[in-house]
Amino acid sequence: MGPVAAFATETPGARHEGVATCASTTCHGAARPLGGTPVLQNEYVTWSAFDPHASAFRTLRDERSTAIARRLGMGPADQAPACLACHAETVPAGQRGPRFQQDDGIGCEACHGAAANWLVTHDDGTPEARAASRRNGLRALDDPDVRGAVCLACHAGDGDRTATHAMMAAGHPRLAFELDTFTELWRTSGGREHYRRDADYAARKEQPGTVEVWLGGLVMASAASVAQVEAAVSGGALPEFAAFNCYSCHRSMGFARWREHGPAAGSMPGALRINDSALRLLQAALQSWDPAAAGALKAGMNNLQRAANEDRTGVAAAADGLRRELSGVSARLHRAPPGPADQEGMLRSLLRASGEGAYPDYATAEQAAMAAVVLLTGRGNASGNPDVDALFADLEDDAAFDQARFARILGRLSGRPPSGR
Repeated sequence: MGPVAAFATETPGARHEGVATCASTTCHGAARPLGGTPVLQNEYVTWSAFDPHASAFRTLRDERSTAIARRLGMGPADQAPACLACHAETVPAGQRGPRFQQDDGIGCEACHGAAANWLVTHDDGTPEARAASRRNGLRALDDPDVRGAVCLACHAGDGDRTATHAMMAAGHPRLAFELDTFTELWRTSGGREHYRRDADYAARKEQPGTVEVWLGGLVMASAASVAQVEAAVSGGALPEFAAFNCYSCHRSMGFARWREHGPAAGSMPGALRINDSALRLLQAALQSWDPAAAGALKAGMNNLQRAANEDRTGVAAAADGLRRELSGVSARLHRAPPGPADQEGMLRSLLRASGEGAYPDYATAEQAAMAAVVLLTGRGNASGNPDVDALFADLEDDAAFDQARFARILGRLSGRPPSGR
C-alpha cells in the first residue's frame, strides 16, 4: 500500500447499527472477560467505562467546548458539523439503524465500519467468515495501514476533518499522533485491555512488530502533513496556519537565537515551518537504515518548506516529490522491515540527531520521546526505566521546553550520551 491507506470500503449506503447492538452480555457486553473464547467479550463495558472515545460527544457539552464554540460563533458545539466530524459518527439519517445514537460518540462502527452487512458473520470464527465480513465492510484494523488511516483522519486531520488554526486559537488542543504509542495507550486505556495480544490473537491477526508500526505510522503522518500543507496554501491571501508547526510562532519572544535546524536549509529567518515533526523523526530513523532515502527525504522537506513560504506555485510539485519519497520508504518497509540490528542503528541515529539539535521544538521532541520508547521496547529496557519517566516529565510543559536539556535526558536512555553540543 501507499503511505496513506484509504479507509476500508464500506458497502454504499451500509447501515450503522449503533453500539447498543454490540452490548449484549453474550456478545461484547459481559461484565468481565470470559474464558473459552478468543475475544474478551467485555469490550463494550471497557469502551463505555474506560475508553476516551466513548466520551468524545459528551466533551462537546463541557465548559471548554462551549467556550470554544462561542468564540468561533458556530452555535452549540454538539450541533456543529466541524465538531461532530471527529467527536461523533456522522452518519446520514437514512443509514442509521434503530439503535444508533449519535451521542454515543466514537463507537464501535466509527472504527470497525458500518455493521449491517457483517454483523451476523463476524463472530463465526472461520477464516472464510472473517474474509466475508471484511468484504462486507469490517475494517481490518490489525493491518496498521488500515488502522493508521482510520486514526489519522481525526488525530491528524484529512480533507473532511481538521482542527483549524481558528479552532486552536479559540482553545482546541494541538493535534499530535504516533500510531504505535497511541494504539497501545488506547488498547490498555484505564488499565483495561480492549483486546489481548496473546498467541490466539497472533494466530488470527496480522501482527507486525512495534518498530514497523511506528515507522509506517510516521510515513502516513508525514504524507498527511504534506497534503495539509498543499491544501493550506491553495486558498486566499493567508494560508491555513494549522498546517504549519505551532512553535514557529508560539514561543517566548525572549528566544532570539537563530536555530540552524529551524525551518529548511536556506529559508529566511521568520519563515513558517511546515508541520514536519513526523517527517523529521522519519528522516532521523532512516539515517542508518537507508541513508539515501534519508537524504532525499530531507531535500524534499526543504523543497516543500521553501515553496510554502516563498513560491506557492511550486508547492504542488514539491508535495508530489515528497510523496514519491514517502511511497518508496513505505514500499521498502513492507518488503523488508528493519531487523534488530537496524533498530539499534535507528536508536543511535535518533540520539545523534537530538544531540545535533534536530528536534528544535516541543512537537518534534514529543515525537522523539515516543520513538525512543518504541525502540527501547524492542530492546527490552523501556518498562520501568526511570529515564523514560524523566523524559516525559520534561515534556509536561511545552512553554518550558529546552532542546539541550531534552537531548541530555534522551541520551541517558541508552547509557550513551548524544553527540554534539
